[in-house]
Amino acid sequence: MANKENVLVFSSSTYPAIQIIECLKNNPLFHVIAAASYPNHAEFICDDTIVDLPYIIHPDFFTSLKSLIRERNIRYIIPTDDTIAYVLKEHEEELQTTVVCSPYETTKLCRYKKQLYSVLNGESFVPEVYDADHLMDPIAYPVFVKPDKSEGSRGAHIVNSEEELDKIDHLDDMVVCEYLPGDEYTVDCFTNKDRQLVFCNPRIRTRLMNGITARGHDIPCDEEFLSVINRLNQIIVFRGYWYVQLKRDKNGMLKLLEICTRFAGSFAISKGKGINLPLLALCDFSGRQADVIVNNYHVECDKTYIDRYRLGFEYDCVYVDYDDTVTSKNGQAVNPYVIAFLYQCRNQRKKIILVTRHQDTFHEELHTSFQRLGISEALFDEIVELTWAQEKAEYIKNTNTAIFLDNSFAERKKVHDQCSIPVFDISNIDCLFDWRQ
Repeated sequence: MANKENVLVFSSSTYPAIQIIECLKNNPLFHVIAAASYPNHAEFICDDTIVDLPYIIHPDFFTSLKSLIRERNIRYIIPTDDTIAYVLKEHEEELQTTVVCSPYETTKLCRYKKQLYSVLNGESFVPEVYDADHLMDPIAYPVFVKPDKSEGSRGAHIVNSEEELDKIDHLDDMVVCEYLPGDEYTVDCFTNKDRQLVFCNPRIRTRLMNGITARGHDIPCDEEFLSVINRLNQIIVFRGYWYVQLKRDKNGMLKLLEICTRFAGSFAISKGKGINLPLLALCDFSGRQADVIVNNYHVECDKTYIDRYRLGFEYDCVYVDYDDTVTSKNGQAVNPYVIAFLYQCRNQRKKIILVTRHQDTFHEELHTSFQRLGISEALFDEIVELTWAQEKAEYIKNTNTAIFLDNSFAERKKVHDQCSIPVFDISNIDCLFDWRQ
């Protein structure tokens, strides 16, 4: 770790943070430290986490953050939401570290939609915006009302009449603009230190879950999208990753919803094209070459909840069955998840003992099966071959710190009852994975 540069991902409690950590945690150049103000999922995927940093609005936040930066020699901070990006960029010189994000002026501009629309006034992709002081002028309803300062669609809604508009509180803090009924797009973008746009990937969402994109896919980055993105890149000073949300108006023209200078929740679609955007940003900010290779194929990504576990015991020895456990499809294939788990155990210096009746079952030498399936005998510290007259439980010795993995319930029950050790089926092997590696 001494030859790696430390990168703080803050706050690690967001969904984009999880994706950022996954993109960086096995990189030989950078060491990830995941920080947040409360316990969160990053603890299950990152081996270096902090969960008690004060909230960003707390009076002690900057004192604590500066101490952390000094103590851990943090060279870079990747902010994971708009407020954090804006605040950290404002205090970047004071922090004496590099905030991997566009300049402060840009984060501020993108934070406030009224200011953004004002700067871009006259561009063909800017929607019609109604002045809150002159709302008695004729308005083509419906209109779209959204907070001047917010993220995504929070607090935004369609207004169908003047009566509805009159009922909205704090209208001065809102943006009233033309309603855009067409398809909505997100465009992942990357601008290097020389202000060159080196990556642009439009995508569209096809399924929502709890208000965020659950399924989406990339679409061609044609001249229509490129003209908007290139123009934005000319007017506004971006650096590193940023994204744009666009929507089609009633005439099918692209119009701007918002620009964000942090990582979007579905930048994984760009990762599917072969682009590691967090690593690309770190390379650019650290003075390394920031090149991209974009794979030429279509990407569709679907999200779901994933469960990760902490089990309340330690073990240093794994007894594992072979047929229909290490293997699958009646011995014609390898179970990739079991093999991955066994290699994880090997990395952690856990002993692996194979206990099998393969020869009695298939009338085939075990080493023949290994050769046919490409399994190395060296993966196992010990191989115990039994007949059907012998019980596996009789050969399990390390009962204080061992586990048993077998697809057969009958075998697991015998071992559990006689040896009093934890037993696992292949259906719950995911409980044993350490996702921090």
